[in-house]
Amino acid sequence: MSQAICKLQSTGITIDGAEGRVKPCCHFDSNKTFNIPDVSDIENFEQVLDSKLSKRIKKLTKKGILFQKETEIIPQCDTCWDRERNKLQSRRTWYNKKLTGTGATVENLQIALDYTCNLMCRICAPKHSSKWNSAKDVIKKLRTIYPEHPVYEANPIKQNYSENIKRVIQNSDLTNLKTIELIGGEPFYSKHFNWFIETICEKCNPENIEFSTVTNGTIVPPKDILDKLLRFKCVNIKLSIDGLGPLAESTRHGVDWNTIDKNIHTWAKLHNKANTGQIEVRANPTVSILNVNKLQEIIDYFDDWKDITVAPHGLQGPSWLCLEQIPIKIRKKWVPTYRHPYQNHQFKNIVLNDRVVENKLKRFLESTLVLDNHYGMAFKDCNPEMYEIIKRLVNVEQ
Repeated sequence: MSQAICKLQSTGITIDGAEGRVKPCCHFDSNKTFNIPDVSDIENFEQVLDSKLSKRIKKLTKKGILFQKETEIIPQCDTCWDRERNKLQSRRTWYNKKLTGTGATVENLQIALDYTCNLMCRICAPKHSSKWNSAKDVIKKLRTIYPEHPVYEANPIKQNYSENIKRVIQNSDLTNLKTIELIGGEPFYSKHFNWFIETICEKCNPENIEFSTVTNGTIVPPKDILDKLLRFKCVNIKLSIDGLGPLAESTRHGVDWNTIDKNIHTWAKLHNKANTGQIEVRANPTVSILNVNKLQEIIDYFDDWKDITVAPHGLQGPSWLCLEQIPIKIRKKWVPTYRHPYQNHQFKNIVLNDRVVENKLKRFLESTLVLDNHYGMAFKDCNPEMYEIIKRLVNVEQ
């Protein structure tokens, strides 16, 4: 049997602005049992890696045997176990190839510098976007529709979060860093981005580090920032593109599609110009009830750039936006075809996922109307096929 060892559990640090909690991995479910420290409570990353909590996590991970009942001793890692059961690459298997896992100092750093963002996406929430958090009236209305869910809580950012991030980074040993992932908000929109890149370059050798970030495609950094990024071993740009044209403007609202389309072309040129693999660009659509019937359009759009891969992931929550709200017998007709075998398997596995979620289609329509009124554009006009299917399913239930 293969042991369920995860090197992220030994040398990984993840901190996002929504909670400020310090975890070994973004997929690690901190709501299941473990008491995860807050960034305001630590002095440096070594303190976390050497804590009793981290040692306990590593011990449990090493004891677990893949796909056997023993893995239940660490249910916090169910996301990876589920992906591996479905023969998909997990964060565990990906980073086990890149990290030593010695546990002495941090090797993978995944952080949000803040939650500043220029978009108000339908799949997002106030805790991840300053644009969302400023829409107080919308948040109030949505909380009446979903009173039992904390996802639409306003003002979630921890006090002095960014200051604490800076303090801890300055106090930490980063000499063994191998991978960096910047999340957000929108990382290129953050006023702390310059500080972070310069600090990393001062504290360690960027030529030994793989840098990656998830961006909404609305911003291409100026040349001086791009030049700093090119000091890293490689740069992986992950474009969050969930639709084209009006659907893109409706699902990720705030910037017109023509601007995003122009920026994608710019990233594609930078990707090709590097020619050494230093700049990698890929599309990372989040598959949800909003776009599951439009995946082939996204694939065909990026097919103009043969070396830009489209790698999807399925939305895990909130449940009313998950594609599993639509019966699988309907979703079968939306399985796209893709020339890359692995990603083709990913798409099929996501679209035909048989995960059970509570039916919330009626409330989906109610919340969609709230956002339509705020955005000034109707989802039903951008994806009429999906809207009519949902209306029919709601009427059948009634």
